[in-house]
Amino acid sequence: MKTNYLVGYDIADAKRLRKTATIMQEYGYRVQYSFFHCLISKKQKKSLIDRVSKIINNEEDQLIIIPITEKQLKEIECIGIKDDMTHHGIIIV
Repeated sequence: MKTNYLVGYDIADAKRLRKTATIMQEYGYRVQYSFFHCLISKKQKKSLIDRVSKIINNEEDQLIIIPITEKQLKEIECIGIKDDMTHHGIIIV
């Protein structure tokens, strides 16, 4: 069973940032520069954490994984530049 997550990162070093972004693109859809919507299994989540953990510096960087429900996805609001994310499970109101 797959679960929806919003995954964000704050990476201090440009090289680690690029590596993290490349990995994230394999697991989800970019909704902002450093935030992704991921619909992934527990196994995929573990793989994502394992891979990013090998790159980031725990003293300088952060990866945050926030579980979100289908109901919460439907309640997401976007102000400003809008992207058609409905095909990714996100509805813009």
